[in-house]
Amino acid sequence: MKKVLAKILCLSMIALSLASCGGKKNKSKASAAAEGEQNLNAGEGDPIAKLDVCIGPSPETMDPQRNSTLDGGTMIMHCFEGLVKYGEDGSILPAMAESWEVSKDKVTWIFTLREGLKWSDGKDLTSEDFVYAFKRLADPKTAAPYGYDMLSMIAGYEEASHGSLEALQVKATDEKTLVIQLYNPVAYFDKVVAFTSLVPLRKDIIEEKGEAWSTDPSSYISNGAYQMSEYVDGDYISLKKNPYYYDADKVTVEELVFHLVDDDNSAYSAYLEGSLDVTSRIPSEEMASLRDSDAFKTFPLLGTSGMIFNTEKPPFNDVKVRKAFALAIDKKHIAENIFEGYRTPAATLVCEGVSDPADGGSFIEKSLKEYKSPFHIDEYEKDLEEAKKLMKEAGYPGGVGFPKVRYLNNAGGANNSIAEYLQSAFKELGVMMEIDTRDWKAVSEAQKTGDFELSRFAWVYDYDEPLQLLNLFRSEDPNNCAHYHNDKYDSLIETATKETDGKKRSKALHKAEHLLLKDLPMVPLVFPKDNYLIRPNLRGVQHLSSGHCYFMYCTRVE
Repeated sequence: MKKVLAKILCLSMIALSLASCGGKKNKSKASAAAEGEQNLNAGEGDPIAKLDVCIGPSPETMDPQRNSTLDGGTMIMHCFEGLVKYGEDGSILPAMAESWEVSKDKVTWIFTLREGLKWSDGKDLTSEDFVYAFKRLADPKTAAPYGYDMLSMIAGYEEASHGSLEALQVKATDEKTLVIQLYNPVAYFDKVVAFTSLVPLRKDIIEEKGEAWSTDPSSYISNGAYQMSEYVDGDYISLKKNPYYYDADKVTVEELVFHLVDDDNSAYSAYLEGSLDVTSRIPSEEMASLRDSDAFKTFPLLGTSGMIFNTEKPPFNDVKVRKAFALAIDKKHIAENIFEGYRTPAATLVCEGVSDPADGGSFIEKSLKEYKSPFHIDEYEKDLEEAKKLMKEAGYPGGVGFPKVRYLNNAGGANNSIAEYLQSAFKELGVMMEIDTRDWKAVSEAQKTGDFELSRFAWVYDYDEPLQLLNLFRSEDPNNCAHYHNDKYDSLIETATKETDGKKRSKALHKAEHLLLKDLPMVPLVFPKDNYLIRPNLRGVQHLSSGHCYFMYCTRVE
């Protein structure tokens, strides 16, 4: 195919009756409204033969259970679909499951699959495919970054995560019924099962092909709107409409091509010359000039961007040093000057738009009112003076004796501009910082192995829940790239995970965030928004608050 960018570049088998689950079940609002699903095929216009999109470089993996990136997640969700899915408005909609029920004690969830579900190769899809996927996600051999986050509330997870996979209480009682038993009630479990890590997978293919299954179109057998037709690493991934998808009639894009571009200028040039219909890769210096363009779209996003320390490596094992570096950064400057006002300076860790479990209000507003922030967004000079004082207390007056440090960065967006600003900001402390720019795969690997001192940090929440960020700093979390360990923090997170009373959950979550803001394994810099260039004649691009996009329902108006 034409390479348009080449030139510019997650109940045991006991027979539980409804009565033994606590009597009459509570039906999910979403399942009750199955007949009135959101109209995903939004907008007028004609179907599209081929849609060319750029949302990032080569994904670190196309394996749904090993992926931890936003762009990779968007690509995967076009190929795979779980029991339920997110609607554009954040609601939970039926997907592979046409309905689900929750017991009165809210620990038993029963999902009923649709009739006639098939894989992209025409084979039947059954509840056993979900059982296999859930157990694979729990398997320590998979080393899934989201294993704990997605499964820790399911009974038997602890044993399964140590290799006893049969202990995981996810059971297929027949080909269409999946029963999941939780340790404790989890109010947001429907949001959990909508995540891409919990899609069904083909045991026969993965056991035959091993890790290579997810890069070969012939073995990348999917159950969603698309099937992979080509995968050229570093160039493009082509997806073609899956005729066996239960909702294929609503899919209006026949072929969806993800162009894998790491350079914003290259992606922008491709958009200008007509090779791309959609791109999220926009040079920061072009933002101001594009602000009033019909093609320029800004979407709300649940996310936190910042800088992490390797808390196991001197001198950043010293909290005084970490706090000094944190206070030396002018967040308002980054938001207003580097991002041209398209970001909000971050005074807390959990971002804007996240609900407080106590009352459904703003989590961040309660944080700022009741727990305060160590940062004075409008009084940077005050923070800088405190930073210099802390460096002296740590034994490095004026930076004397402080080693040269290395900041791990990946190119793209405003990352380079931020790195250069941090370089100048730390000079105010007498510290020399070297910028080490690598591709995203290399940065991700270095963060996980601890081969860094300072590094760029960016996290987008998969749904409206404070733990989406706070879980990352739990000692045993695979995504704890700051290598932060604090028993008190771990205990607070465990309480917040298991507690069902909203006010008690809120208290534990706020205490955990406050502890992080004292220890500062990560410095929050800005809360992001998602910017896209979308052809003005394109309709139906659906952006979720998680940052993922649905492109399969697009139409074109001529």
